[in-house]
Amino acid sequence: MDDLSSITLKLNNLTQLFQEPEINPFIPEARYTSGIECVINELKPSSLRKRTLLYIQLPADQMESDLLEHIQAAIWRYCQFHIRQNKNELSSLRWKGLKALQSGLIFLTTCLLLSALVERANFLPEFVGRVLSEGLIIVGWVSLWNPTEILLYEWWPEWRENQIFKHIADMEIKIEPWSVG
Repeated sequence: MDDLSSITLKLNNLTQLFQEPEINPFIPEARYTSGIECVINELKPSSLRKRTLLYIQLPADQMESDLLEHIQAAIWRYCQFHIRQNKNELSSLRWKGLKALQSGLIFLTTCLLLSALVERANFLPEFVGRVLSEGLIIVGWVSLWNPTEILLYEWWPEWRENQIFKHIADMEIKIEPWSVG
């Protein structure tokens, strides 16, 4: 079973799956994030190529017959909500990047035209003309930095998070009572 990894969550009650527990550093095994955040944090550094089995351990008195279906549906809804949010964020970033690219290209074109005019200006000393001409070219190209960053790099975190949420939504889940000892 090399293609299967597992994550185990020990919860005091089912609400801890989605809600952060009260912070109490005096408890040796205290968790400071919700159960689903623990799962996300476990998956962040992994390649997501392996299937993942999620073991949820609950106190024996909270075990019910339809609990597995209830948990699977809740996790699926949670993941779908976040996937939709990230898709909206990706669309927003794409729009922002294209608008910034549009502005950057207009500014670059203006800088290149001004650079050509300064280069041909006979009334400026050669050194000053060259500094201004080269400076305008540099400033024009620098104006493309932000759109390039948005379009090439800023979308990766949302895309990666969507891959994690899709992985979580497809996880096999097993519920176990707390083992004593």
